[in-house]
Amino acid sequence: MNSTTSRVDRSVSRQLLYFDIASDVARATSTESLQRVCRRAIQALDFDYYLFGGYYPVIEGIVISSNYPAEWRERYDSNNYVAIDPVVRHCWSESRPVSWDRLVFSEGKRGRQERKLMREAGEYGLSFGISIPVHGAGAEGGMLSLASTEGGVDSHRHDEAGLHIIAHAMHEATKRIMSKSTAGCASDFDRLSPREIECLSWTAKGKTSWAIARILDVSENTVIFHLRNAIRKLEVTNRSQAVAKAIALSKITPF
Repeated sequence: MNSTTSRVDRSVSRQLLYFDIASDVARATSTESLQRVCRRAIQALDFDYYLFGGYYPVIEGIVISSNYPAEWRERYDSNNYVAIDPVVRHCWSESRPVSWDRLVFSEGKRGRQERKLMREAGEYGLSFGISIPVHGAGAEGGMLSLASTEGGVDSHRHDEAGLHIIAHAMHEATKRIMSKSTAGCASDFDRLSPREIECLSWTAKGKTSWAIARILDVSENTVIFHLRNAIRKLEVTNRSQAVAKAIALSKITPF
């Protein structure tokens, strides 16, 4: 097996792992079962800690699921570090995941405070991390952070699209568990057309609109039209969220 084939195999294996994790997250039926899934997931992804923070103004407000060190959470909350956390700032204003070693800090005093906060996090074992923003419908939003005690974890092998799928699956699962109902999700999915489901399925496999158009022998604009309809019907804001919601309903898979 040559090096190129080996890299492709590892990439495919990694993509399947993301979808396996998202599927497990989607099947969680309680806060406790969701936490168990997350602990298994971070081990599979070679991290030590996770934190998901979601904002659901209609249901519960701010919801946190985490295995971060309790001492750090207490220090973070008591010092209101959320007001100066550069990770939170990034996830509030950006859509792409960010490795903590690539954070852009503010200027002046604020920047010094941000750097101090990140150094303190490292002292509690949160030395390296990746954070994935989630921007949901309306005012909903949040972020998933994966952290490690080791600073040498290679962030380049983590695929942005795969991380987004997991983060959005967490968002949907948390909202479902907090609302204690999935009836609305099911009815939304029932309204999807077969072609919309087909386009979502290929999107879940990592295909672009152009590639899906070639596979289905339709125009790229037609694919975009179907995906936009699916996004609207599922009451989400982008393709990653639509795929995560479809996975949550066990209607599509990456296989």
